[in-house]
Amino acid sequence: MRDLERLINEVNGSMSMEGMPLTQTDKDRIRRCSGNDKLVEETIAELIKKHTDVRDYSHEQ
Repeated sequence: MRDLERLINEVNGSMSMEGMPLTQTDKDRIRRCSGNDKLVEETIAELIKKHTDVRDYSHEQ
């Protein structure tokens, strides 16, 4: 478990340098998915869907 927390801290450090620190939800998601490849794939699919379902109506007249 200590290795997982170290990994989360390293990822958070890298993301913070890019101005996108991990949220508590992100950290919890990493912990929940750790070691479960099927859950990782499901979570990735959910996140992709969540962030691509937004419709851009700015081009409609």
